[in-house]
Amino acid sequence: MASEITRKYPRCIATISAGFEKGDFLVREEKGQRVYFDFFEEAFNYIAAKGYSRMPKGEEGEWMELMESIHASVKGGMKYNTGRLLMVLHKPLIPTEYDEPAMESNAMLPMP
Repeated sequence: MASEITRKYPRCIATISAGFEKGDFLVREEKGQRVYFDFFEEAFNYIAAKGYSRMPKGEEGEWMELMESIHASVKGGMKYNTGRLLMVLHKPLIPTEYDEPAMESNAMLPMP
C-alpha cells in the first residue's frame, strides 16, 4: 500500500466529497481550502482548471482506504462532517518544461 502512495516526485492531492449542508459537493485542496458546489460537474471543472487530474483507480482506492482509516482512528469521531469521499485527484509539484522557460547559462533572472 505505502509503495503505491509514495512516489519519486512531490505532489498535492485534492478530494471531492458529497453530503454537506452548504452544498452537495465539497472540494478540499491545497492549504486546507474548501469550496462547496451544488453540482458535481462544477466541482470537477473547478479542480481540473487548477491542474489536478484523477488518480489511477488502484492508487485512488489506496488513498481512499487510507483516509477512511485515519478518520476512523479519531477517538470519539471526527469533529466535522467528512462527507462521503468520491474522488481523489493529484497534481505534480515539479516544474515541467512548460512552467519554466529554458534559460541560457549566462542569462540573468528578472528582479521581483
